[in-house]
Amino acid sequence: MNTERASALLLVAMYQRLNGVAGTEVEVNELPGWEDLGDERLLTLTAHLEQAGMAASGPKASGMSWCLSPAGVVRAENLLEQRNRPVIRYDTALNGLITAATDKFPKHRLEVQNFLSSEHAQILDDVLTLDEIFSAIEYLENEQLVRVERDASRPTAITLTPLGRKCGWNSNVDVQGFLAGQQPVGIQTSWSVEVYGGANQIGPGNVQNNNFGLNAEQVMKLVREVKGLVPSMDVPEPVRERITEDVEALEREAEREEPQSARMRRLIEGLRESLDPSKATTVGAATTLAQSIMSILA
Repeated sequence: MNTERASALLLVAMYQRLNGVAGTEVEVNELPGWEDLGDERLLTLTAHLEQAGMAASGPKASGMSWCLSPAGVVRAENLLEQRNRPVIRYDTALNGLITAATDKFPKHRLEVQNFLSSEHAQILDDVLTLDEIFSAIEYLENEQLVRVERDASRPTAITLTPLGRKCGWNSNVDVQGFLAGQQPVGIQTSWSVEVYGGANQIGPGNVQNNNFGLNAEQVMKLVREVKGLVPSMDVPEPVRERITEDVEALEREAEREEPQSARMRRLIEGLRESLDPSKATTVGAATTLAQSIMSILA
């Protein structure tokens, strides 16, 4: 398990043990399921969280005493919320299946049962359901990324096609972004969002795609609009935090030397979902921002 994924899981474990209270100490080596990981590995993960501003060390000399920061509490709540979002679970299934099959070199044949027991089938501490996995397999088959073996209509194994191998050989697998890059200019595709964003684990998004017609100037204009209007919107605090997180990620991407259009589009789609005027009390601001987003995505 890589450091990004493990640190996200540890952050959530700390949050659950502390009941979401920032500043309270917990001995990370006494958390259920983390006792046998070893102090050296735990120190690596807590240092990773500290560097990201999510945790702070406590006063005990053992070095195993840590507290969540307010930002860590917000991040853990965001991770737990996103774990249950259908679009994120679907994206995780797509990317996980392609990644796991790519690892089965050289045949690239993956049995569904083996996938279920792998970390690729997990979002935080939750395993994808069979229905979610079967739905993702059907999509990958329709897009000609995999060939499917079935037993009484139930998928039992997949094998990557040449196109699927090309998708899987990217350093960060992003099925939706990859497929968008295969399509002619002007054709819109479905979208996906990152599960963990910033400093955490399953992050699709290193595929450069210029077919969306986005540019950094348009995106920065939207960023300024969102920052200016969101403080006045009467929305639940978790929604406001998600919007703030997405717009900050969008701003960082737009300011990069080579912004990734596919990733900007996914973040903008996430903003569109969060800024749905029908869910906001201050409809005027939400409608204004929704119109701006639609003009960019059109």
